[in-house]
Amino acid sequence: MITLTTARAQWDSESATGMAGIVARANEVLEATAYAPDALSKFFSLLQEVHSNIMQVTAANTASSIEGLYSLRGKAAVARILDEHSFLIPLLMEAREKLDVYFPNSEVSLEVIVDPETEGAYQLLAAVSTSLPAKDAYRRLKEFDRDWWLDEMGRSQGLLCISIEVQ
Repeated sequence: MITLTTARAQWDSESATGMAGIVARANEVLEATAYAPDALSKFFSLLQEVHSNIMQVTAANTASSIEGLYSLRGKAAVARILDEHSFLIPLLMEAREKLDVYFPNSEVSLEVIVDPETEGAYQLLAAVSTSLPAKDAYRRLKEFDRDWWLDEMGRSQGLLCISIEVQ
């Protein structure tokens, strides 16, 4: 028996008798026997819908945790990009953890930058604001790049740039 909390779905089977039944409840009730040819299809469609809903809630919760890690500039635009490219969220969480090693106690902002010369081209910019002297900040950024970012940047699919802002 499978039970899901967002939508309740059950599968019961008696192999000895060959009898099977499906009951699924979301907004509608689905009841079927082994003789209903589309019952399994409906059941698995419901499971896909439940999975999709769970993933959306998880992404929304994770996206809100990004706000705790980054200062968002243009919050709506950043949220839209993260919604469209949710694979960036875990990468941003890891990047913040790594940036804290090289730039402790520094604020990191996140904003969408648009390439004015290419229609539809954009990136998220994670900018580390630091009061370190420019030479030291640049050296630390190069170390961060060498030690972690260059190996991981492919995961961003070209949608994330990490830089520094010297105050």
